[in-house]
Amino acid sequence: MRPYGREVTAGFHDCHTHLFPVDRMGGLMRWIHRSVLDFKVPIDITAEQAVEDLRRAGAVRWANLLFPIGGGEAAGLHAWNQALADHVPEITPFGGVHVDDPDPLAVVQEAVEHFDMAGLKFHPMVQRFDPWDSRLAPVLSYLETAGKPMYVHTGYDEWYGHDYDRAGMEAMLDRHPRLPVVLAHVGFPDLEWGFSLAERYPQTWLDLTNVPGSFALMNGSDELLATFRRGLADYRDRCLMGTDYPAGMGNLDEILGQFGSVGIDDELLECVMVKSTAAFFDLFGRPRP
Repeated sequence: MRPYGREVTAGFHDCHTHLFPVDRMGGLMRWIHRSVLDFKVPIDITAEQAVEDLRRAGAVRWANLLFPIGGGEAAGLHAWNQALADHVPEITPFGGVHVDDPDPLAVVQEAVEHFDMAGLKFHPMVQRFDPWDSRLAPVLSYLETAGKPMYVHTGYDEWYGHDYDRAGMEAMLDRHPRLPVVLAHVGFPDLEWGFSLAERYPQTWLDLTNVPGSFALMNGSDELLATFRRGLADYRDRCLMGTDYPAGMGNLDEILGQFGSVGIDDELLECVMVKSTAAFFDLFGRPRP
């Protein structure tokens, strides 16, 4: 099987996809088509079509990450994500919460205990608040006690026009040493910082989504690429493969090829794209179908 241009023994596990209800998917795809010329994923793609694309590309399991962009939206998203995951056994569903929800803790308890969300996703740039906001303190304590992972978008500050609160992230990790935290995008391009979190905080996982593809857009990135390769070698057991599909760095053929083009050997490539991400799902995801 050669799902990403290199000889690997099994299909890949994907820690980062965004399959949304129709209206939200439409908004996401219109945004990415405005932002990227000649984007090859159809603007009118549906969640059902994205599922078939992932299956054809060789995905074995994947995390579907949903998060509200306003108060009061979470329950509807969680119900939709639960129904999709019940229909598509490869999916492990993740939900979210908004700081403007009247009772954020109740939203998260319902998400985990009623809607079977595996954890939460936070996107400070899009949601316009940080997960370490004091109003969400009970939420973080609940997740830590329950052993549920939390994704936090990191990186691409210039793209989003956002000054990321690195000190806030580190203080949160200090306060919650048993809270599994997935660092989406490893703080790219500040990979030194991203990998340093893995060194200092063993509860962190490193989500490589979009990072390999970003090197193709940069000039003079040899030093950064060397940092990336060292980080993969040092923290291979906590590095996760992700596509951001359908709004990642191209279509699935392009994204999978990007992982094979960053100059790492087959053993490390297979560790990242199969073994370490599979281990993450074995800990926190639904069983493999």
